[in-house]
Amino acid sequence: MNEFPPSLWDMLTEEKRPIWLYGTGNGADKILDSAERFGIRIAGVFASDGFVRNRFFRGFPVLSLAEVRERCGEDFVVLLAFGTDRPEVIERILELDSRHSLIIPEVPLYGGELFDSRYAAGHRDKLEHARSLFCDERSRTLFDDAVSFRLTGQLRFISDTESFDVTCASLLRGANIRCAVDGGAFRGDTARQIADTLHPESILAVEADSHNLGKLAAYAEEEKRCRILPVHAVLWDADGTVSFSNGGSRGSGADGRSRRRRIVQLPSMTLDSLLRDTPADFIKLDVEGAEELVLSGGEAVIRRDLPSMAVSLYHRTDDLWLLPLRIRSLLPEHRFFLRRVLCVPMWDLTLWAVRP
Repeated sequence: MNEFPPSLWDMLTEEKRPIWLYGTGNGADKILDSAERFGIRIAGVFASDGFVRNRFFRGFPVLSLAEVRERCGEDFVVLLAFGTDRPEVIERILELDSRHSLIIPEVPLYGGELFDSRYAAGHRDKLEHARSLFCDERSRTLFDDAVSFRLTGQLRFISDTESFDVTCASLLRGANIRCAVDGGAFRGDTARQIADTLHPESILAVEADSHNLGKLAAYAEEEKRCRILPVHAVLWDADGTVSFSNGGSRGSGADGRSRRRRIVQLPSMTLDSLLRDTPADFIKLDVEGAEELVLSGGEAVIRRDLPSMAVSLYHRTDDLWLLPLRIRSLLPEHRFFLRRVLCVPMWDLTLWAVRP
């Protein structure tokens, strides 16, 4: 890996232009906390037109972009504080980047240090080791882009994307998938793509959020190409119960991170328990920061079945290097690839471990 560029936080400490935060919510809270830590002055907060509503956020009046331009003209810095996969919103973000200096700070979703230049330098050996595990140039370039994006927040590093079903079809072409596991099944969107491309006999679709489970169950009823078996549980490293943020969104998780979500107690289950009597050929894990725990609770069946896997690498700061090294210890002969779907910021970054 080349020398790491200065982190966006270091650059923002030297910035003389007004710095405006675009968005409110958990991400904006974390960005403001980080800015305070570095002594970075935020001029104010603005939101998309439908979210202004004459309100305040962290003591700042929430303005519209038009109001910010009236005050500052065109020469100001924008810190994007939310994520999206909606093409029309991404188009607005691209337009904003073309007119202003747009920076997208990536703060940890579910814990870990800030990925700044000090973090990168302190974990260089582990990052280089993880990068070396990927077997094609596209994956290694995407890994480098992930590091550069976390350090700089520049949109140009997140342009390489493809849909989940395209990746499935290209990397697992010809694979004999009898049973698949969809860990973090949401409302069945990924299960549908797995059915489209891999043609399994059955999919164990594990979803913890009760709001999502109803729609997942409705999809399972309508799907005729394979059996979809909804499982209402939190995938974890032990069987028992865990506290869970029940929000009906993709951000629902087992750490209770949002003060706006209802905390409930839900049953937890390991992959070893789920698959005790059922061999698995493919396992997808997008479990909101619990990926390492789920791998720990699935060591026996992963070593037994040697499944191909698709595991998210973006929820925690260490995931980018820690999870590839962890999965390599479980699947030493698999081929590793890195792919991601379209979204801003650099979420939905996925390690694909493909059975030879």
